[in-house]
Amino acid sequence: MRFKRTLLTYCVLFLLSVAVRSQDSAIDSLKKRLNASLHDTMRCHILDELIEIAPEGEWQHYNRELKQLCIKNLSLRPSGQLFRFFSKYYATAVHNEGIMYFEQSNDEKAIDCFNKSISVSRQSGNRNEMAISLQAIAQINIRKGYNTTALGQLYQSLKIFEDVHDDIGIADVHLSLGDICFFQKDYKKALEHHKKSYELYSRNNYLVAISAVCSKVGFDYYELKDYAMALFYQQKSIDMMEKAEFPPNAVTYINIAQIYVIQQKYAKAMEYAQKALKISQATQNKAGISQGHVVLSRLFVNEKNYAQAAEHGEKALLMAREIDRAPEISMAAKQLYDVYTLAKQGAKAAKMHELYMEAKSNLDNQESKNALLEQKLRYEYEQKELISRNENEKKLVALQSKNERDNLVKNVWLLASAAIVLFISVSAWFLYRNFKQKSIITVQKNNLLKQKLLVSQMNPHFIFNSLNAIQNYIFKQDSLKAGNYLTQFSELIRMILDFSRKDYIAVESELKLLHTYLDLQKLRFENKFDYSIETDKAIDTEFTFIPPMLAQPFIENAIEHGIFHKHEKGRLDIRLFYEGKQLIYEIEDNGIGMEEAMKLKNKLKSSYQSLATIITKERMSIMGEQHKTVQDIEIIDKKNAAGNESGVKVRFSIPYKQD
Repeated sequence: MRFKRTLLTYCVLFLLSVAVRSQDSAIDSLKKRLNASLHDTMRCHILDELIEIAPEGEWQHYNRELKQLCIKNLSLRPSGQLFRFFSKYYATAVHNEGIMYFEQSNDEKAIDCFNKSISVSRQSGNRNEMAISLQAIAQINIRKGYNTTALGQLYQSLKIFEDVHDDIGIADVHLSLGDICFFQKDYKKALEHHKKSYELYSRNNYLVAISAVCSKVGFDYYELKDYAMALFYQQKSIDMMEKAEFPPNAVTYINIAQIYVIQQKYAKAMEYAQKALKISQATQNKAGISQGHVVLSRLFVNEKNYAQAAEHGEKALLMAREIDRAPEISMAAKQLYDVYTLAKQGAKAAKMHELYMEAKSNLDNQESKNALLEQKLRYEYEQKELISRNENEKKLVALQSKNERDNLVKNVWLLASAAIVLFISVSAWFLYRNFKQKSIITVQKNNLLKQKLLVSQMNPHFIFNSLNAIQNYIFKQDSLKAGNYLTQFSELIRMILDFSRKDYIAVESELKLLHTYLDLQKLRFENKFDYSIETDKAIDTEFTFIPPMLAQPFIENAIEHGIFHKHEKGRLDIRLFYEGKQLIYEIEDNGIGMEEAMKLKNKLKSSYQSLATIITKERMSIMGEQHKTVQDIEIIDKKNAAGNESGVKVRFSIPYKQD
């Protein structure tokens, strides 16, 4: 939910509509997965992805479905991991409802939703989601001019984001702090916060956020009267939006129009101001509409067309009053005051001046500035106090431990008791040492096998052929296939490097690795074989965990030594299913079979043995010792007396865990 949560930050000045032209295929794919999915946990994941990329008017439907799905499962009173899982997505769905109300300028209902999301997240221990919703409430307070309240909420969010190492969250907070400094007219401090935000978004390649913060940096430079830099960052904002395939935002065009006014390029200023107004009207961004009318009013004042200037000024004020925002009301009232003064309409000018002063006082700039300094000092003090408290607690624990040891020595007064204690202690120590040594040896064996497994998976022959295939596609100028192959190849290498460090991975991750590996092998062998992977419906692929890459060596053998030497198109079937309480892997091919493979090996005088297969057997042997089970590998040559069937079937059971 990164986009939906961050969208709120940018709504202070403008609203974005998701550009979905390039996402249609992704949405269709997710819809198919949603219809085929049997488990509610998987449906929650897919719905969350759909909410992220679906267009306006459609993502709200998926959000309602996500909310109802979570309510249904939470009513069953789950515990542990499932409770945290469904609570997390329920909080996310409620937060999204708050965003819908926010975009409708219904701040009261939006705050109710955000507070409910915070409450659910607190119960499930999801601090990051709490911080996101708390920051959303701060955004509402900023746009209403309640900057003092917003500052406290932002610093609470910042502490959580720093604890959970959420770079995007930290960047969002700095963006908001920069907005407050901007409203306080402390433009240098605003630029400092906005550039910090820009640095974090850039580090995470978050294009739409980079575009938004570029626009705000452009505003900072505009107020600092560095118009060249202001124009540079505003144009960069437009370029980044186009790169991210999002529509342009009105506020950037408004700022560019104002720069052209200063440079006395009035025709260009009028062009950009009208573009800004058109974009704001299309997205129903009332704040943007108000600001667009203000800029047009200023341009007509420059032409001494006070009637048109007053008309646009009144439209700006009407829209500002409709959304009841002090900054927009202040801006529109000040513009009308200038227009009516120049038009010699004293009564109207006086009325607008009174309204302007009232709105200006509501912004409470000086109080917010002092509160910002106070919150910063409090934040730094709390950090130092926390460090000091931890050091004192360590010293206290050390002192208590020393006193307990002294008291123990004093209380040992009977020699027999001391002897018994000593005997038990020595025996326990020897038992512990023996157990620890066995554990260390087992861990060392596992680590060594992991290293060997990684080396065996990084088959130089396979890597060379894959890179050679990519090179051939490039030479043939088939950039699509080259890109697809390279993407799959890099994803496979990443998964191998990642999974080789882990003792257990989700079945879902294992299946993804096998699909990627087999797709690459099909490309490498030019579709010489077809394959299928069947998973028992009773297996929850997300919450069932197995040792990684146990099947891959046998799959490699089936392809390299069985299917590769077959004249016809080959077939490879992989099955993962329950048999009683055991989880069984089956790998079956219709290759040339073991007997023919051995003849071919003798004919070629090859002494090659699959290192990966040997390592896998060693791993399974160690797992059998750890789990007190027999991990047999059954290899069956399918050749029958009639000779009308060939191939090999490999079958073995694997240990598994369920969370």
